[in-house]
Amino acid sequence: MPDRGATLHHPFSPERFLPYLTTTDVATLDKDEAAVILPLASIEQHGPHLPLVTDSLIGEMLIAQALELVDPDIDLWVLPPLRYGKSNEHGRFPGTITLSAATLAATIHDIADSVHASGFRRLILANGHGGNPGVLENVARDVREKTGLIVFPLTIFRLNLSYPSLGEAEDEWGIHAGMLETSLLLELAPELVHNDRTSGLATYPHYPKAVEHLELRGEVTYAWLAEDISRAGNMGDPGRANVELGGEIRSLIVPRLAEVLAEMATFEMPVPGDSGEVAP
Repeated sequence: MPDRGATLHHPFSPERFLPYLTTTDVATLDKDEAAVILPLASIEQHGPHLPLVTDSLIGEMLIAQALELVDPDIDLWVLPPLRYGKSNEHGRFPGTITLSAATLAATIHDIADSVHASGFRRLILANGHGGNPGVLENVARDVREKTGLIVFPLTIFRLNLSYPSLGEAEDEWGIHAGMLETSLLLELAPELVHNDRTSGLATYPHYPKAVEHLELRGEVTYAWLAEDISRAGNMGDPGRANVELGGEIRSLIVPRLAEVLAEMATFEMPVPGDSGEVAP
């Protein structure tokens, strides 16, 4: 498809953008081995140096680059992104636009109902925002129960990859607009990064009393708001960000994401074992 007047597909390939098809086209698609991708993330503060659209932009560009590596014969169809997410942890910072968990879940339910009504069997919730996974995991199971769709609550930074260590403090606290995320945006869209605002932004909080088991992110954690961790809104040190690190992270994620998406497109649920069956 020539890339001229129609631009709504960006950054995705027009050949994979489902809304460019007609209703007749969708009706006649072979949907037995195919999946629909709903990219979603957030519009939320990312400190004084990164744009509100950071999560959505990074997520969509990584998904688009991953799809370029997928065999064109594998049917993966992209919907327009849902760029609003559950971002109430950033709600006290100007510019954050957040949905409640109930609104996000209801929106996904409605989209899933429509995907199912069009005859598709698989829906990939391709998420780029850290505040969404809890909602997506719950709604995915509910959609599965209601519609029979095979639903994948996929967060693109959770692909069983080993990322390079950025130092003990950054590894622990640098989860939002810190060194890693700023480096990714420097690699993907440097014109949106305000490098002149990163000086003195390193944010490494400390606990007022010793903790042994609890972590900001991990299996044993606690509820937090951005202002609990940072006065400026970022978490970590964006001043150490660099385009080389961004390229390294992108080169780790994109090939793995391509493999995951391709597998999801043809995935079938496990065949239940017989009662009392002895495993080989």
